[in-house]
Amino acid sequence: MANNGILLESGTNEVEILEFVLNGQPFGVNVLKIQAIEQYDPTRVTQIQLSHPSVVGTLLFRESCITLVDLSAEMEDDIPAGETDINDAIDTVVSPELMASATTDDNVTHGQSDPTGNKLTLVMEFNNMKTAFLVDGVNRIHRLSWESIKPLSPFLSSTDSKFTGSMQIEEREILIVDMEKVVTEILPKGHDAFSVTAGSGPVYEERANAIIFLAEDSAIIRDKVREELARANYTNLRTFPNGVECYKAMQGIKEKSQVEGKPISEFVGGLISDIEMPQMDGLALCKNIKENLNIKEIPVIMFSSLINEQIARKCEDVGSDAYITKPQFRELVDLLDQMVLKKEPQSVK
Repeated sequence: MANNGILLESGTNEVEILEFVLNGQPFGVNVLKIQAIEQYDPTRVTQIQLSHPSVVGTLLFRESCITLVDLSAEMEDDIPAGETDINDAIDTVVSPELMASATTDDNVTHGQSDPTGNKLTLVMEFNNMKTAFLVDGVNRIHRLSWESIKPLSPFLSSTDSKFTGSMQIEEREILIVDMEKVVTEILPKGHDAFSVTAGSGPVYEERANAIIFLAEDSAIIRDKVREELARANYTNLRTFPNGVECYKAMQGIKEKSQVEGKPISEFVGGLISDIEMPQMDGLALCKNIKENLNIKEIPVIMFSSLINEQIARKCEDVGSDAYITKPQFRELVDLLDQMVLKKEPQSVK
C-alpha cells in the first residue's frame, strides 16, 4: 500500500487515524503504520509451535512470512465490555487505493468492511519490522489534529497500558493502541538485541553531565529509553508524555536563560522526541522549537518507529538534526555523543 497520497504537510500537527474494530469496540492506529488491509485467508497461515498464545502463526505476505497476531486475543483483558453491534460499527474493506487517495473536506474517509463477516488482517510496519494483526473489521480514516487526541490519565498510561491516548468521534471514544507495546509483549527479545552495554572512560563520565529531554507518550518506551541511556551513563534525563509539555518546558528554559544571561545549552543539551504523541506530535514540537522559540543550537533527534524515506523528509523539513528508528539504542547514544558532547561515536555495543 502506498501512503504517498495521504501524507500530510510537515509540522502541521495533523494525523490520520484508521479506526478498526475488536469485539464490537472501536480502536485506532496511525495510518502511516499500515502497509495493507486484506481479508483473512487461513490457507496463507502456517502455525508455529511453542509460540505466544496470541500468535496465530506466520502469514505469507508478498512472498515473505511475517508474524500474524490475533489482536482480540492479545487485548482481551483491555477491551471494555460494550453493546456495539459490529455490523453497525463498520461501514463497508478499506482498499489500498481508497486509503492512498484519502483526502476529504469533512475530515472523514469512509472505509469498507467485509460483508461476509470474515476477519481482516492489518499489515503494519514499524520498528523496521512488518507484523500482521487479525481484527474484526475496519471503519473509517479520521483526519484530525493531535490536539484532539487526549492523553490518558496517569493510571491508564502506566507501563501496563496498551493505549497512548483517546479521541472522541461522533460521541464515541476511540482508544489509540500502542502497537509497539503489543509487539514488545509478544516478542520481548526484539529490543534486547539493540541494548547498550555499559562502558567506561572520559566520555562515559562526561555523559552524566549532559541534560537530555525526552518526549515520548508510551510509558514503556520512556522507561526503556531511560534504562538504555543510563547504561551509557546518560543519567540526567527529563521525560515528557507529549509534545505540549516538552514545548512548555523549552519555553521556560529559554526565558530562564535570558533572565540569567546564560546559554540555553547550560539547561538542556539535547532533545529526543517520538513522532506520534497526543496534543502535539514530534514534528510540530521540533518545528515550534526551531521556528517559534528560535532555539536552533539544541539538537533535536527524532526517535520513532515510523522512520522511512518519506518520514525522514518530514523530519528534515521541520529542522530536526537527526532521525533514527526505534529501537536503535546504540545508534541513539552515538548521536548524543556526536551532537551533545561533540565527541566521536564510542560504539557502545
